[in-house]
Amino acid sequence: MKKTAKIAVSTVLVASMCIGMTGCSKAAKECKELGTEFIENAIDREVEDMADVCSDDDEALELLAPYAVENEAIDLLLERATVTAGKASVKKDGGTVVYTITLPDYEAALDEDPEDIDEFEDLLDDVSDTIDIEITLEFINKRDNWLIDNYEDFVEDFYEELYDIDFGFQSEYEGWVDHDNWWGATNNEYTGDRYYIDLDVSIVSDHYSDDMTFTWRCYKDGSLIYTSGTISDYGFLEQYCYADETSLNVEYFPAGSYTIALYDSNGVEFWSSTCTVR
Repeated sequence: MKKTAKIAVSTVLVASMCIGMTGCSKAAKECKELGTEFIENAIDREVEDMADVCSDDDEALELLAPYAVENEAIDLLLERATVTAGKASVKKDGGTVVYTITLPDYEAALDEDPEDIDEFEDLLDDVSDTIDIEITLEFINKRDNWLIDNYEDFVEDFYEELYDIDFGFQSEYEGWVDHDNWWGATNNEYTGDRYYIDLDVSIVSDHYSDDMTFTWRCYKDGSLIYTSGTISDYGFLEQYCYADETSLNVEYFPAGSYTIALYDSNGVEFWSSTCTVR
């Protein structure tokens, strides 16, 4: 009788363990698929779809929005990117999955000192080596829905990594800027509560009437907080943004160093200027 009872108990334990393992296996599969979709949307710059699967979609969208604007040099890398899901550690209420994003060896391509975006593209197609960026996504379960919880880390480990690349191309607008002025600032410094910052740029007389197509970005202490839409203008360029429009989402700009950088249609920087908010 005792032996029979032990066998029955063992059978129940094994069955419950199998059910638990099946549940964990299912959760791991769901998280892997969700994370893969999230990163594929990141590669396509579908930031709204990314934010939809984050634990705080509003906050996530504010962080991701600056990276929605096209940048030709970075887009060349993203077009050639692949993602692979690796090790998963997922339990009932949360877990992690490691992903590898593989890019062509852009460092080898840039070592050849391409003069422009077209030459860079040709070099990318010729390189055989790759560069891997390892990303760990953290998942939480809310009301039986898996969501990504560490989207801030993803922005830092993936998008900011790409935006830190020095492509080194010469812009078509190189030498076009005559001077700039931070409107309302003294010696490039703002004091007191500042709800907007404004950089005015004047073009040299030789190009004053020439059309320009560009975008600009604002960085706080080196971190991207705002990206403009595409602008077509000439002569006098005005770049300004309000604090509540940036990823900081505050009423006034906090103290720090702010840089506005202008980029041509190929994503090459041709002018930047920095101010301080105190």
